[in-house]
Formats: sequence, structure tokens, C-alpha cells
Amino acid sequence: MAKVTGVWGIDLGQCALKAIRLELIDGQPTATAYDYIEHPKILSQPDADPDQLTREALEKFLERNPLKKDQVAVSIPGQSGLARFVKLPPVEEKKIPEIVKFEAKQQIPFPLDEVVWDYQKIAGGESVAGFAMETEVGLFAMKRDVINRFLSHYQAVKAGVHIVQMAPLALCNFATYEFLRKGGPDGVEGDQVALAEGEVDDTPRGKKRCAVVLDIGTDNSNLVITDGGKIIWQRPLPLGGNHFTRALTKEMKLTFAKAEHLKRNAAKSPELATILRSLRPVLNEFVSEVQRSLGYFTNTHREAHVAYMVGLGNAFRLPGLQKYMAEKLSLDVRKPSRLQRIFGDAVLNDPNFTENILTFPIAIGLALQGLELSRLQTNLLPNEIRVERLIRAKKPWAAAAAACLLVGTGAIALGYSNQYHALSDPAIDKAMNESKAIIQQAKQQESDRLAKKTQVDATSAEVKTIIAGNDERLNWIRLNEVLVAALPRHGDASKRGNLNDPEQRPFWSTDEGDRAFEKYLQRMKEGIPLEKMLDDDLSEHLANVNIEAVTARYLTNVGEFLSKADAYVAREYNRNIAEDMLESEQELDQSGNPPRVKPKPVEGPGWIVEIRGYTNHKDGTNFLRKTLIKNLQKADRFAAETGRDFPISQIIPEGKDPVEGKISHVFLLKSETDPTPPRNQFRIIQQSWIATVMQPAKATSAGPGAMYADINPEESRRDGPPGAPDAPGGAPGSSTSPASRPWTPLIGAEATLLDPLQPQPGSAPGGPSAIDPMNPTGQPRLPPGVKLKPRYEFVVCLIWREPISDATTTSETRTSATPQ
Repeated sequence: MAKVTGVWGIDLGQCALKAIRLELIDGQPTATAYDYIEHPKILSQPDADPDQLTREALEKFLERNPLKKDQVAVSIPGQSGLARFVKLPPVEEKKIPEIVKFEAKQQIPFPLDEVVWDYQKIAGGESVAGFAMETEVGLFAMKRDVINRFLSHYQAVKAGVHIVQMAPLALCNFATYEFLRKGGPDGVEGDQVALAEGEVDDTPRGKKRCAVVLDIGTDNSNLVITDGGKIIWQRPLPLGGNHFTRALTKEMKLTFAKAEHLKRNAAKSPELATILRSLRPVLNEFVSEVQRSLGYFTNTHREAHVAYMVGLGNAFRLPGLQKYMAEKLSLDVRKPSRLQRIFGDAVLNDPNFTENILTFPIAIGLALQGLELSRLQTNLLPNEIRVERLIRAKKPWAAAAAACLLVGTGAIALGYSNQYHALSDPAIDKAMNESKAIIQQAKQQESDRLAKKTQVDATSAEVKTIIAGNDERLNWIRLNEVLVAALPRHGDASKRGNLNDPEQRPFWSTDEGDRAFEKYLQRMKEGIPLEKMLDDDLSEHLANVNIEAVTARYLTNVGEFLSKADAYVAREYNRNIAEDMLESEQELDQSGNPPRVKPKPVEGPGWIVEIRGYTNHKDGTNFLRKTLIKNLQKADRFAAETGRDFPISQIIPEGKDPVEGKISHVFLLKSETDPTPPRNQFRIIQQSWIATVMQPAKATSAGPGAMYADINPEESRRDGPPGAPDAPGGAPGSSTSPASRPWTPLIGAEATLLDPLQPQPGSAPGGPSAIDPMNPTGQPRLPPGVKLKPRYEFVVCLIWREPISDATTTSETRTSATPQ
């Protein structure tokens, strides 16, 4: 792109054309020319021809100011435009344009081919593991026919336009640069605040200092509030200078032209008091509109502090308007009389420019954008105009390339002629024979090289087989780290817990939950004194789980396991495992009656990770589904959090997280209630269930609905792998056989306490307890008022697509037991 020599900012308003040329001289934006062309009539008057008057003004401007190679930036009234500020979800940086286009379709109430739109990142965008976090963008759009109609005036006078910007955004660029001193070589950085001479910073702690810019136009006004950074808020007001003129025509019985003249020269008129009295109703309405806008802004932007207002537009030359608005708004209202950060005395000191300085901010903001000194750099110039200009700029180069091609073709033809005459030279045959011998020698050397390479590759393969899995040795540590981070912890982030979602709060945010958590912290810190062994620990209100074991099995087809698990759970418990999964992982199966959801087909190898544990929380299965399952489904978030303080690149080669984006299809395989749980003995979590699921289907005695609810304790004991305690397959008559040791409830709470971990009366040391006639079940006796609390055992499965090397064994089982 050619270096910009100068930029014309042109503000074509209802009353006049305002234009200023800025150029970078010694790194400072310097005004080198300007023009102010007032229309013979205001464009909105009934007897005015807006198109004719606009083109006459542009023709007069071009006669006085040849554009040459300067860029031209023009403004379009913001009333017909749209501005939206959107916060994007965490997304890969290279996919931000796709996400923004999707958001544009949602935010813009017209088809995208009917509008011209652009966007710019406003805040955020911190990169974490290749993902842009907390990115906020501004979307700006306007209908294509509105822009084309406006640009037709410039096309009619053959003036090229390079930048199209909405007037409020150009005003925001001017205010950010001139008043907030952001940008440019001498601008303040970051959150620093620019203060006028003698001004004291009264911004409350924790808030951002903002400036209000009110530009009163002919028919409408622009209200812009910004802090020069993230906060950009604008609103068009349906009131302008013409409303003041119409008030004078009504109250003083004047024509529009005479009322306009009287308003502009009110300061010199002997009827000033009458003029101000006639304008009071309009002024009150105008101030009320501004007050409503400021009230809405402060309510929606709690972090903002409005420090002062800057009044722009020739309407602020009306005597007393600045003071009147300051009193009504209780706000410091300023009216600039000279530019502080724009240089060029020849322009700035010109009397005509000084008299109309309040009308030039939009034109200055446009020129600053062309010099790339502005906060906002969006451009609503239609793409077809940019392409046409690019093609037109390339035409001279294309002609030069064609000429070069013709010259080159002639040179090539001459060269071929010389080569043809050299073909009969005997030295060519001699050189060709020598080349054939060399080629044959090279082929033999290549053959020897390939043989050696094959030998080296075979040796390398043998070595890789010996050290198979070495590249993945740290993957399992990382997996355990993420799983531990995702396990439910009582409370939200403010309490160092991880149950932050609204649907998770009811499981811990209660008075009983707070007391249970306090007891838990006390136990962890001080232990349990003997005299408090029987105190109620309120564990049924504590939002946590206890993990007994984590088992992992590598399968070449994880889809087969999902299908068999779905069939197993449907057969044993009349339940669909896909109901626990994300919507993207399930599909509707309409082959049955009624239709049901099932997991989407999955192909390829992976690990089946089985998590077995228990919880005492009173909500049982519902608690597990809303906390443990939901947290595991957000494993990517926990992976990002755990990798924030200790980057993955420090322990994993190339910094690729083996867990993030690799966990899917989390579901609850089993969840059963033990109303009278024996200490350190379990029903279903004493061994893995992966092999049982993978076995062919067989009849069981567990009835439908035995899972996910307050199940029948008798039925829950029947479910287990063959040969397991209290499961089918135990030796008849043995202590593990259901027939020899059926479950019965406790007799009552009146019996005395017998410690199940100590030898019981009538038993030999280390041997079984003698039968107590008052307690034939063998269950531990409890003192009056003490009851055993139900325990909810569970088995959760998920798929982990571990990134593995080629030499890693494809059929192995790794098991880790991690009691909590």
C-alpha cells in the first residue's frame, strides 16, 4: 500500500460542507487546508433540492481543492446505521472471523448481502492455549442502498472515496484523540487519565473516566460517551438546530429564513430575552432527552463515571446554552475554542475556521482515521468499489507486464535459433555418453542408500517397540490432574469450589450445606476427637464425591463399547445413557416405539475411562448428574484453568494438551443406593464393570427402573459382576452368597453400639463375631438417636482420545486406584 501523503475528511451536512486536510509532519497530525461551504438553503427545507445543492457544494470544493493523490474519508449520518457490541465465546484466534460472521447474521436484522458491515475488536482477546478469551467486538452495519445513494454524489463529480464511516463513530474518534488524549505520539497509555490544566481527577476508585460529546446538528444530534478504550456508546437524538428555528417562527411570527438569521445573530440582537424565552420549551425538551440518555447509560454501565460533557455544533454559539445545560444536567459542560493536539497554525488561526470550529469535529475524526491515529478503523466502503479501484490501479502494471512479455518472447526466439545451430556439434554426443555413465553410477549409489535406509528403519522400529508408550508417559498424569480438578467441590469459585452453574447451586448453597462444609473443614484441619465420633457430620448436605478407583481400558473401537453400554443400561435399568450426554453427542432413534435418544455413532480407537466412587449427598443420582457429569463434560475448561499457572509446554512436548478437546461421551453407567452401608465395604464399585458391559447380554434379576432413583435395596445387591460379593455367581452357602446372607434392615436404634472394626463379644481374635440374639443380622449396633446414612455408589464412564505415537501398543489396560 502506498504511503498516505494527506487525508481529506469531508462532513457533508444539512447546513454546510465541512472539510479538512490532515497530514503527518514530523509525526504530528497537521492541518494543511480546510474548506467551509454553506448551502444556499438548508437541505431539509421543503423548497430545497438536496441532490442539486449537495453536488454544487462538492463541485465548488473540488474547484478550490484538487485532491491529487490524497485519500478521502466521508461520513454518513448514524441514524440509518447499526452498531452492536458483542462478547464472543472462547474460540480459536483463526476462527474469529467465522464466529463474527455468525454473530453478524444474528445481530443485523437484514440479509448480509443487503448491507455493508465491518467489525473491530474492542477489548479482551487474551490468548490461552491458542484460544481467544473474553473477546469483545464492535459490529457496524448500514444498508447498501443508503451507502450507494450517498456515494452517488461523489461519483457524479468524479471524486474517489476511500473510507466511509458513520458520523457518531467519527465523532468518537475525534473525542478519543482530542479530549481523552488516546493515540498519537504524545498520547496517554492504557488506563491513564488525561486531565486539563488545573483539573483534579474525581473518578471514583474502580470506575472508568468517560467523556460525553454532544454534537447538535441541523435536524438531529449525536450523543457519544466513551472512555477512549472499551466503552463506546452512541445514540442519535431526534432534535437539532432546526427545532430552535421553528420555535422562533412559531413564537415570534417570523419566516423560517428570518428566524434562522435571528438565531445565528442572537448575541447581537436587542431581542435576546424574547429569543431565549421562545426557545425555552425546546431547550427543556432537549435537556430531558439528554438526561434520559445519560440515565440509561449509567444504569447499563455501572463501571463508568461521566466526568464532563463537550458541546459541539453551531447551536452551542447560542448565548447561555452552555450554562443552561450545565445547571440542568449538574455536569461540567465545556465548549472548545481551539484544538490542542492538531497542529497547523495557518488553518487553525484562520478567522473563518475559528468561527466555525464547533462544526469540524466529525471531519477531523475522519481525517484522523485515514492517518491511522483513531480508535476505530472500521470502513463501510462497499467491497465492489474497493475491487474496482484495485483493478484500476493495476492496469498500468498490466500494460507494462504485457510489453515485457513481448520483449521476452522475441529474446526467447533468438535464443532457440542459436541453440538449434548448436545441435550438430559433435561435443554434444560425447557429453551425452559421459552423462549416461554418471547416471548409471548414481542409480547404483541410490540403490545402496535405500538398502541401508531399510536396515536403519527396521532397527528403529525395533527400538520404538521396546520404548513404546514413552512419549505418552506424561499424558496420564495430565488426565488425572484434569479429572481431579473436575470432581465436584463444595461451593463456587468464591468459596474455592467448582459448582458455579445456577443449576448446581441448590446442591450446596443452603444453610445445612454451609454447616456441613464448616464441619468438613474442621475435620480436615483438626481431626475428629473421640468424644465427637458420633456427632452428625451432615454429610448428606456436603457437595462432594469420594473416588475409590479409576480404570482405563484401550479399545480399537470405542463405538462398540457405547453401543453395548447403551444396550446394557437399557436392558438392566430401562434407561438411555445418551440422556446424560451433550446434545452434540446424541441422536434420535425412531426405529423403536416410542422413539428414544441414543449415542451418535463413534468410530476409531480410544480409552474407556471408568470412575467408581460414592457420595453421601441426599440427592443421590440427581446430584451426580448435575455436578459430576456436568463438570466432566466441561473438562476443556478445567484443562485451561489447570494449565494457566503451569503451562503445558513445560511438561508436554510442543505444548499440546493431551486432554483438552479429547474427552467426550460422559455418562452414568450405574448409581445405586445402600441405605445401611457397612464400613469400607461396597456393593458395585469394588471392581471394574467394563468387562461386564463388553460381555454378551444375559438375563439378570434386576428389574426396570432399578437405577437413578430410590431403588429397592434388595434388587441393588443382585447387580454385579459374576463372582463378586452379593452378586450372582457367589458360592452357594458361602458368606458371599445372597442365599446365605440376605439383607435385612436394622432391628432398631435401641441397641448398644458395637464397633464393627473390633472383635465382638463371643468371637475369637481376628475371627467372625458370635451371633448376638438381640441382633441376628450381624450389623453394627447403634446408640439411641444414631442412624446410618444412605450411601450412593456410582460408576461413570467417558471416552478419552489420547494422542499416541505409532509405536504405542494398541491393546493394553491401565488401572489406577485413587481413594479420596
